[in-house]
Amino acid sequence: MRVAMAIVLMGSVVSTADAWQSRGTAAIRACSLLTKELALRVTSANKRIFDLLPPAEEPLGANGSSCEYGDIGLQVDPFTPARLDQLYKQSGRDWTPVAGVGDAAYFHDNGGRFAELYVRVGTHTFTIQMDVPVGGSVGAIKPNTITLANALVPKLK
Repeated sequence: MRVAMAIVLMGSVVSTADAWQSRGTAAIRACSLLTKELALRVTSANKRIFDLLPPAEEPLGANGSSCEYGDIGLQVDPFTPARLDQLYKQSGRDWTPVAGVGDAAYFHDNGGRFAELYVRVGTHTFTIQMDVPVGGSVGAIKPNTITLANALVPKLK
């Protein structure tokens, strides 16, 4: 069983690496930014999950990548800064501007299931999705998403 799982995981890693190579650009690897140490500082999930499951990274769009780690999802460069501004204009009534995070940041409650934070910093954008724990609220984890974003901003300048 372990051998079969190792083969599946190796195939996943190779196909992800091939996807990045075929894009011809140096995408920022989201999982290199979302370290275990950083995730543990902001998570509300059982911290043992970070010992049991490694982060899962995939290419995203033309130049982006995504990382799923525990109860946290991070997308780096899922769209351009101009597209983020356009999305805010279209959906802004559901997004709350957050001062002091990057060049622009917007918080969104996704139906009470998870919090989202969209951030623009220089020529990059990133999104954070964080699950709401059972019995918790999006408002209670909002500070965690902001703390995580503030830790990521200097890495993307």
